[in-house]
Amino acid sequence: MAHMMAVTAFRNAEFGADSGADRLAGADDAAGGVGIDDPGMMRCLIEQTPTPTALVEGEGDRCAFANAAFRALGVVAGGDVSEQFPALSSSLLAEARRTGQPQRNRAAGDHAADGERFWDLRVTPMLGVNGAVRALIVTAEEIPESAAEHDRRLRDVSHRLKNTLQLVSSLLTLQTLSSKDPEIRRALQSAGGRIGIVTQAHQRTHGALRAGAVDMAVHLRELCQELEATLPGAHRIQVAADATEMPVEAVIPFSLIVSELVGNAARHAYPAGGPGTIDVRLDRGQAGGVHLEVVDRGVGLPAGLDVVRATTLGLKVVRAFVGQLRGKMTADSSPGGTRVSVDFPLA
Repeated sequence: MAHMMAVTAFRNAEFGADSGADRLAGADDAAGGVGIDDPGMMRCLIEQTPTPTALVEGEGDRCAFANAAFRALGVVAGGDVSEQFPALSSSLLAEARRTGQPQRNRAAGDHAADGERFWDLRVTPMLGVNGAVRALIVTAEEIPESAAEHDRRLRDVSHRLKNTLQLVSSLLTLQTLSSKDPEIRRALQSAGGRIGIVTQAHQRTHGALRAGAVDMAVHLRELCQELEATLPGAHRIQVAADATEMPVEAVIPFSLIVSELVGNAARHAYPAGGPGTIDVRLDRGQAGGVHLEVVDRGVGLPAGLDVVRATTLGLKVVRAFVGQLRGKMTADSSPGGTRVSVDFPLA
């Protein structure tokens, strides 16, 4: 590798080792110029290499020289290199100094500006003519995050988010139990139900994070099965869904839209909370988009109610998330039932 050739030449020039084939057969000397074994020239070459490279001299970890690539990461001459670049451990430097042998390690570093990055770290001892370690050359090559490490981090983030959502749900439950006002209890129960929908949707999407898309037909059937078990009254939800993929980031808004529309139908479509059927349909709409329908066979919408402008919290939630997904919502209602349709663009 180019930077290792430069390190070898720099070592030979700096500490008097025989440069051998690293010399340009004395061509530069004959011309009265500098040779490739000139220390100043070697520093200039290392300065320009894209690999972060530093020279550590003495018994401690003080940086004597850092090229432009390393300075961009905060490593500068005069400071402790392991403190300036935490991914590099002092123990790696100490082992290279003790054994006189090259050392290598892979580690993650946390940089506020760039997020977590992964490095292939190499420490090469530079020996003097008596064989003693005079200095260390440190290089840090950035490596892509491994698939296993990526999955591990995703699992950790997912687990923390799930715990947070469950904590919020528990707090809402405690608040509900402590409230004696029926209206407040209903509001808290409704909020807790929405948190539950978000938690369930998050659990389903975790496995699809790498693929970036979710089969919404499978997701919709599972969601409606759970909703059917929690709806007020003996309602049945019938699902007809074609295989339809949507981006992972659309799953939670989509789930809340379905939950609110189905919940509204269950609470208001059938008189006195009587039983009824709610149809949920999902297919490919016009221009390749996604078309969702929630249909009941109830009493229809109240006179003058426009779902696009209604001020009830549930429909406000629906409109907010339909807008987030750049969709369009319409409603048709009659004494024989109500059909709410939502069309989402493909992307």
